[in-house]
Amino acid sequence: STAVEPYRLVIHLVLALVLYGAIVWTGLTVLRPTPMHRPLAFRLRPLAFACAGLLALTIVAGGFTAGTHAGWDYNTFPLMDGQIVPDGYARLTPFLRNLTENIAAVQFDHRLLATATALTVALTVLVGFALRLPLLRYFALALFALTLLKIVLVDMSSVQTGYRILSFLAMGLLLLGTSVLYGRLRPSHLESNPTK
Repeated sequence: STAVEPYRLVIHLVLALVLYGAIVWTGLTVLRPTPMHRPLAFRLRPLAFACAGLLALTIVAGGFTAGTHAGWDYNTFPLMDGQIVPDGYARLTPFLRNLTENIAAVQFDHRLLATATALTVALTVLVGFALRLPLLRYFALALFALTLLKIVLVDMSSVQTGYRILSFLAMGLLLLGTSVLYGRLRPSHLESNPTK
């Protein structure tokens, strides 16, 4: 069997995240030994740290989701067996065991963290647009495109057909609305502001 105990899987995942973070940090330090001093960019720093922290927690929760095979039991979104919070969320004692061993709680927590991460990233992108920093804006749009590609190629592969169709329609409407908004705002609001 290729099954791995969830705790070992998550420990491996956490160590990989720490190693990856150290590599990225070192690479960015080599790329820019002295930090850029952009007063407006510092406003994004707390949001960027919140995004990174939520993303790391979501990845760790995903390790428990994968390790317990929770995705096989609850593969509809946003409801889990017709409810937002599934039955049996806190059935194990002590309560902390639910966070790592209870399939319903593991899947719900992963969904909650993923949704919070998505909302925080969206807020960060909106603040970035408001600050009119073109490099950050293009980076955010590229990251958004990569995220959508991952959702389409990986995440939607196990979703039921009806939900997949609805998800693609919603995503299409979201992208269309975003592109229309971006096109209307771009000439007057999105160019770089040299005075800031």
